[in-house]
Order: sequence, then C-alpha cells, then structure tokens
Amino acid sequence: MRILALLALLLVGATPAPLLTPLPAASSLPVIYHSVSRPLCSALASTIRPAVAMMIQSDRTIAKSPAFFKDYIDLTAAGSSAGQDMAVMHLEILVPSLVQNTLAIQKLLENTSIFPDDPQNTEGKALNTIRAQMLQALSDQQAAIDIIYGFVDTQQLGEMQHEGFGYLASITGTGTPQQQQINSLDNNNPMATPDPLERPQTFDNLALQAGLKPNQYEFDPTQIPGLAVGYNPIGKLKEGLEWTQVRSKKDEEPLSKSVVIASNYCAALHSPATPSPKP
Repeated sequence: MRILALLALLLVGATPAPLLTPLPAASSLPVIYHSVSRPLCSALASTIRPAVAMMIQSDRTIAKSPAFFKDYIDLTAAGSSAGQDMAVMHLEILVPSLVQNTLAIQKLLENTSIFPDDPQNTEGKALNTIRAQMLQALSDQQAAIDIIYGFVDTQQLGEMQHEGFGYLASITGTGTPQQQQINSLDNNNPMATPDPLERPQTFDNLALQAGLKPNQYEFDPTQIPGLAVGYNPIGKLKEGLEWTQVRSKKDEEPLSKSVVIASNYCAALHSPATPSPKP
C-alpha cells in the first residue's frame, strides 16, 4: 500500500466514532467520563500524520522534476538558451517547498518526548520503528532534492562565472578553439563545466543551519547508479532521479504498513466510555 492510501486511512479510517452520551435522568447525579490518551495515538495525530502529509506533497513535487530535466535536454539539443533557462527555472521553483518540508519533518522526528531514546514499552518501540522507517524514506527524497538542488545551483553559478567572459576572451585570446578545448578538460579552470554534485550547500549543512541533526540514513548521491564525481550528463541526472523514486516507493511500503497497524490499534481503543458517578 502506497503512502497516499496511508494518508486516507489516517484521515478517515483512524477517526474514532462519536461517543453516544445518554441523557441523564432527572434525579441522577452528574457523571464524569474518563478519557485515556495513548502515547502512540497522540503521536499519530500530532506528529506522524503531518509528517506523512508533507512526505506525500514532496513525492508529488519530485515526480514533476524528470519532465523538466527532459525539457532541458530537448531544448539544449534544439539550441534554445531561453528554453534551457525556463527549464532550470521550473526546477528552481520546486526546491523551496522540498527543502522546507524535509527540514520540518526532521524537526518533528527529533522530538524525544514523542520518540524516546530508550523506549520502555511496546508503544514506545513501535513509535521508534515508525520514526526509523520515516527517516529511511526521507533519505530517498533528500537524495532526489540533492540532484535537483545541485543542478539548479550549478547552472546558476555557471551563468555567474561566465558573465562577461565573451569580452575577456576577445582581449586575452582565450576564445580560440584550442584554448576552449583546454578549458573544457581543466577541472580547475573557472570556465570548465562545473559538477552538479559538487556544490557549497548540502542537506547536512542545511540541517545544521536549522539546528537539526543530519539524517543518519542520508546517503551520498554519487552512489546512485549512473552518477559519479565529475561532470554528469543531464540524462544521467534524470535517470538518477527516477532511481530515487523507485527506491522511495520500496522504502515507503514498510512505513505504510507500520502506520496502518498503529492506526487500527488506536481506532480499536476508541469505545464509549463507561460513566462513573461523581463522588
């Protein structure tokens, strides 16, 4: 079951049935109803549900990115620089919400009052299992964001680096075909094509700046099949994104099962409370 179906269960299936409160007889004393909130059920409502909702939103946003990479490739082949800029802009628009969602989810999952470091009961252990599964699934989204963010950042830095180089080339002679070939092979040359995975910002840095711990499940995006340190064809970046989506689907399945089990457990706890006379 995918995480989209999971949200529906959380919002609908786990909603407790309304309690039927009998009308007191005219001569009866006031009654008190006892309501017990379980840590697991409270965490589902306050933390896990909003975190899952943000993960779903990020999944949908990331799913848009391969088409924009394809647009960039096609427009590059067509020689449309304006079209390339538009494709980069579309990718850039995706980044802020993805970053905000990921950092917000990490912040929710760092709450030790909800996810104890040393759980003493079954519910605490179940919560920590859900937390670990959520961080694992989140790491797949982080890898996808790294690719999108790195590509956008690289393109923008590249435009800044090359601004005015046409004038410099005519003055220094660096615009000759021989020198251009040297530039394209020299990784230390500012005119060489930059690596989209070698950028100043990483999710580790973003997490630290937000006062959060880096996700322990985060993995090096250069380990994605087809990607390596150095220049990567844009087509490989698109394939890497699609690989993270396949992995995300796989890692979201155990998370979905765990949350459904917890939701059913909490739904079963909701039954009409037995009134007790007020002393």
